[in-house]
Amino acid sequence: MAEIGYGYGSEWHLMRFMARHRKYLEKKIRESIGVNDGDFSWLDFRFVEKGKAADAEIKGLSFLDDILHENKLGLTDKKIKDIKKSFISGWNSSQSWDAVFVLNNTIYLVEAKARIDEMKSNNKNNGGTSRTSIIQFMEKQLCKYGINVNKEWLGTYYQLANRLATVALLKNHGVNAKCVYIYFIDGFEKPGTGCKENANKDQFNEAIQEEFKALGLTDEEKTEDLLTNVFINAKENCNK
Repeated sequence: MAEIGYGYGSEWHLMRFMARHRKYLEKKIRESIGVNDGDFSWLDFRFVEKGKAADAEIKGLSFLDDILHENKLGLTDKKIKDIKKSFISGWNSSQSWDAVFVLNNTIYLVEAKARIDEMKSNNKNNGGTSRTSIIQFMEKQLCKYGINVNKEWLGTYYQLANRLATVALLKNHGVNAKCVYIYFIDGFEKPGTGCKENANKDQFNEAIQEEFKALGLTDEEKTEDLLTNVFINAKENCNK
C-alpha cells in the first residue's frame, strides 16, 4: 500500500468521500454506471500487523472469497477455484484495488486517481519472465471484445491493461464485473508546501485518450462493458 498523503492524493480523497460524503460518492458513481436502484455493499480491507495504517489493500482476486463469505452473487467454491486457476498467479500479490463494492448482481473494482502521473507505470517493461504468458492471458480474455493486445499492454499503461483483463476474466466465467476509475479533480495539492499536481476534467480526459491510444483502444465502445470513468471535484462546495 502506498503511503497515504494527509489532505491530498487519490487514497486520501477516496477514504474521505467514502467516510464523510458516502451518499454523494455513490450518487456520482450511479450517474456514471447508469444504475439507479439497489444498495451499495463495500468490502472491508483486512487488518495487518505491519504498516502505519495496519490495513492491507484488496489484492488480486481475494475479494471473491469475501463475496462468497457474505453469500452474494451465488458464487461457489468451485467457480472461484476455476477463476483463480485461469488467473495470472503473480497478480494475486502485485495487483491492488483501491476499493471493491457489489451493487445488485455486479462486482465493481475501483481505482482512484488524483494526478495524471498515477495513470502511468514506472516500469516500461512489465511482466518480467512471464511477459509471454501475460500477453497470451490478456489476448484470451479480451478477444471477444474485439480488443487487440500487443506489447504496449506491458508498458506505460500496464495498470489499466491488467485491470481490463481481470474484469474480462470474471465476465468470461459468468461473473458480472466492471472496473470503475474515479478521477479526483483538483485532488493533488499538498497542504502547506505549495506543491500542486492538480488536474481538471479536460486534462484527465486528454490523458485518458493518450492512454487508450497507446493501448490501441481507438474504439471506446469496446471497453464500455469493462470500464466506467467517474469524475469528482475534490474541492466540491468548498467555496460555497
